[in-house]
Amino acid sequence: MVKEIMANSLPTGPKGIRFLFGEFVHYDYFFGYIGTLLHAESGIQHIHIMENEFWGKMLFINNCLQFTERDEFIYHEALVHIPVQASPKGKIKKVLICGGGDFGASRELLKYPEIEEVIIVDIDPDVPKLIKKYFPSLLPENPKDPRLKLITADAYEMVKKFTREKKNFDLIIIDTTDPDVSVEGGKTQELSHALFAEEFHRMLLEMSPEGIVVQQCGTPFTMKDILKGTYQIFKKVYPENEIYCYRADVPSFGGDNAYLMRFPFEDPKTPKWEELENTLYYNHEVHRASFGLPKFWKEVLE
Repeated sequence: MVKEIMANSLPTGPKGIRFLFGEFVHYDYFFGYIGTLLHAESGIQHIHIMENEFWGKMLFINNCLQFTERDEFIYHEALVHIPVQASPKGKIKKVLICGGGDFGASRELLKYPEIEEVIIVDIDPDVPKLIKKYFPSLLPENPKDPRLKLITADAYEMVKKFTREKKNFDLIIIDTTDPDVSVEGGKTQELSHALFAEEFHRMLLEMSPEGIVVQQCGTPFTMKDILKGTYQIFKKVYPENEIYCYRADVPSFGGDNAYLMRFPFEDPKTPKWEELENTLYYNHEVHRASFGLPKFWKEVLE
């Protein structure tokens, strides 16, 4: 018997830089991705776009995965359709998205003809440009839909302005990177950090006292402090009986993603609108199930 020792060379690969990208999830624990680097820049945020054989194109901001082509629809459909469908039929007319420059949330909102205005306020001018180039599937069916407006600005400052102008929204979606969890005293590097603060939510309440507010809160299995801290902020600002948590399993995130919602109406667990046909994740059965939380989540929400 002859032992096989040497091997033939790998076939010549495609053009582009092939690399291993490691995303640290926790101590001694990281996700690794092998793919082709499509874009890298260090502007106001560090942005990397890579293409992986399984996940498709992937967007990383500040070394953290934001979404993949393969499963982004789960995150965005849960973020949008649960608050919309939970609200009284036809209630949602005007929507503000803080962050959301990837267009995924606006794509889902504009599936409703009843919605009259969707404003995206994203601080990074490069994100929308890169989405249009590398992730066209995240764009609305009609990218030039007149109901959609993109503003490049700091959402914190823009909400200040909207508050002074007495502008009101029926739904406010905070679709951002996770907040900064640097060691105390370190320099805050996440641009979204201020959007998780009590001061920001007090402005939202003043601007839209009867509005629904939804904020993504990371994956609690490895980011318990984000859900716990955001929940404490919600309890300081909004009536406790109007605060709800729901979840969606996003495979590329490694577990269930948490969403906190301020909901000033009755029974968010029951959908009130007709079920959409053009979704891949959301339906009324999923809507109801999304509010079922594990016991260890509930212990954090006490």
